[in-house]
Order: sequence, then structure tokens, then C-alpha cells
Amino acid sequence: MTPTARALALALALSVTFAGPAVVSAQAHTTGIHDNCTNLNKKWPHGVGRSNARDHTSGTPVRNFYKNTAAYNEADRHNGTLDRDNDGIACEKA
Repeated sequence: MTPTARALALALALSVTFAGPAVVSAQAHTTGIHDNCTNLNKKWPHGVGRSNARDHTSGTPVRNFYKNTAAYNEADRHNGTLDRDNDGIACEKA
């Protein structure tokens, strides 16, 4: 193998190695529903919570949130700041 062919093969291997994962990670990004409460409330207007969650509030508690433990866990795993009062309901609002 000539030095030019060897350099070309090395450059090709490096471009595939470094370009491949960048494309995969960009495609693996979620739709953004869990990025913040504004996006989450577009799908679930009153928030999402565990099936046994109770709203911690001094006023009228929110009871019409979407009750789905798996969806709450996914939101909490993606962005742990969506349930600020740690009551098991993310992005609750009346």
C-alpha cells in the first residue's frame, strides 16, 4: 500500500468513526416534551403524575393531572426539575 493510499484509508476511517456517532446522537434526541413544563403541558395540560400521587398545596389541590407512573418516571428521568415540590406530579397546574 502506497503512503498516499494509506493516508486516504486512515482519513476515511477517522471520518466514519467521528461522523457516525454524531449523527446517531442527534437522531436519538427526544421530541423535547420533557425539556420543560411548557412543552410537557402541551401534551398533558394539568401535568403528569404517579397513579397514587396527591398534590401538596395549601390551596385547592390539582386532581385532574394525567395519572401514569411510567410517563412520570420518564419525565423525571429526563429532567428531574419538573416536579419541584416532590409530590409525585410534574408540571401540575389547575
